[in-house]
Amino acid sequence: MDIAYPNFVGEVAKRGIKKTAIAQTANMCTKTLREKIVGKSEFSIGEATVIRDTFFPDQTLEYLFERKP
Repeated sequence: MDIAYPNFVGEVAKRGIKKTAIAQTANMCTKTLREKIVGKSEFSIGEATVIRDTFFPDQTLEYLFERKP
């Protein structure tokens, strides 16, 4: 599986955060979150901000949501 946001996925794994918790916080289903992670759709700035503020306040949006080329 290709991952469009490797920094995000790495931080989620490192911190042991459940993807279901992230999806609920961003008001989306887990399938939608998975599609965004693999690049089938984009995170909106609102979704990215609420995810960062809730789970990763010590990281920048630019780092977390940097897309793999």
